[in-house]
Amino acid sequence: MTHLISIIIPNFNRATLIEETLDSILVQTYQNWECIIVDDGSTDHSAEVIQNYVEKDSRFKLIQRSPNYPKGANACRNIGIQKAVGQYIILFDSDDLMTPNHIQEKTAIVTSGDFDFAITKTEYFNNPENYNSINYRNLFELPISADHFIQKEINWLTLDPIIKTDVAKSICFTEKNQSAEEYNYFTKLILTTEKAIAKDIVLSLRRYHDDSFQFGKNIDEKQRQINYFYYYWDSYLEIKDYSSLSKSSKSFLLEQCYIILINNKFHLDLSKFIFEYFSFHKFKSLKKIFNLLRF
Repeated sequence: MTHLISIIIPNFNRATLIEETLDSILVQTYQNWECIIVDDGSTDHSAEVIQNYVEKDSRFKLIQRSPNYPKGANACRNIGIQKAVGQYIILFDSDDLMTPNHIQEKTAIVTSGDFDFAITKTEYFNNPENYNSINYRNLFELPISADHFIQKEINWLTLDPIIKTDVAKSICFTEKNQSAEEYNYFTKLILTTEKAIAKDIVLSLRRYHDDSFQFGKNIDEKQRQINYFYYYWDSYLEIKDYSSLSKSSKSFLLEQCYIILINNKFHLDLSKFIFEYFSFHKFKSLKKIFNLLRF
């Protein structure tokens, strides 16, 4: 028996690139798939390009994000995940490519044991100097655990996992902080289940852009650092009540927020953070923590 695999792709103004992505799906050695492309209100002719594929192959499905729904790739992923009917989900991007054995290998790995998700690797296909190569840290040496992922001892990209659909549907991407999409979602995933396996095999080919490593591009440095603060803080607020969140991981998230604040002296509304930090460290008076955060 073959499993139906649901591929979820957000799209925004990728008319010149998405054909390559969809062509790489068409030539998969594993053919039992559906591909749900959620368009984020493109202003180019993306929808027309995608519709041509839908008309040629009913496995492709085009969904237009409602104007009443939040904008962004994360929101589109959430829409696609909820529409998926396959037994497993693969998250993909509209400018990247699958190797021909991508689905075949991922499906074989995740079904080889009692796993809720499996992780493979991505490399750049248009970056001959291997500049800023993808850092998986110790993914293939350390156990896949919440502490290792949250504390950034292991890492993977959005393109890398295949996830059981019922697990993927039980959590969602943040629609608040676009910069935290991978970390935020996979933190919730690994807190939900650690039944995972990683295999050191390249199955995704990522397109390198000049701005690929600009976290919050086209903004000034102060705003970039504020984004970093909320990268950790928003994730902390979402997961702090998970029973599987350890004290060490909670401490890591709070300390990252604290380090960013004291290094940049932001004048933000910090009342919630101060309360959490105060409670975690069990300070006997608020005076100490206000002194620590004194700008």
